[in-house]
Amino acid sequence: MKKIFTLFFASLFSLSLLAFEGSRLSISSLATSAEMKIEVDGRKFTMKNNSITLSYLAEGYHQVKIFREKKGKGLAFGRNDVVVYSNSVFLKRGFHLDITVNRFGKVLIDERRIDRDDDWYQDEDDYYDNGNGGWNDGYGNVMNGREFEVLKESLRKEWFEANRLISVRFIIDKNNFTTQQVKELMLLFTFEKNRLEIARYAYSKTVDKKNYYLVNEALTFSSSKDELARFIRNSK
Repeated sequence: MKKIFTLFFASLFSLSLLAFEGSRLSISSLATSAEMKIEVDGRKFTMKNNSITLSYLAEGYHQVKIFREKKGKGLAFGRNDVVVYSNSVFLKRGFHLDITVNRFGKVLIDERRIDRDDDWYQDEDDYYDNGNGGWNDGYGNVMNGREFEVLKESLRKEWFEANRLISVRFIIDKNNFTTQQVKELMLLFTFEKNRLEIARYAYSKTVDKKNYYLVNEALTFSSSKDELARFIRNSK
């Protein structure tokens, strides 16, 4: 049994890294006087602090357009914007492609394999493709839908809740989650004390804490809900 759990734990360790192995695309500008906007595969974004990072794009070619605002023309996309860059870029799985526009309007492109030992490995993403054709409302560094379903299926195969709890805590340490994902993780457990433990443990790694009251739906006893509420108040 110990050997089986060790193999399962190792497989979850590998799975936890998947959340960072999808292709990343970063676009930044060194210019400070003009607003830059981008369009990727038809989706339009304004840049925060002259930079943006998109994750979990599928491997392959993606159409990238970068616009610079004409002075006095506002922020709307359209013919009044100057096209700085328009081209198809190829994204390889497990690689981070970086596009930089310097202050003279020249575009520089660099690429590097995503290495978990690098400092920028844990950089927060601005958006990620959630696998349903949309972007996750600005939440970054969150396990996407496909990988989360694989994770849940793997956890269901672990019979003993004590072992499952160890595995879930390990996964939480390596990833960020939405409130809905935390709730679904809680529902993988039968015992109330384990569900409460997951709710407390995952709170600091949850990107939409304003919705955290929803995890109460996975708790049965009012005493558990009160204990979670006290924990959250003390965590602020």
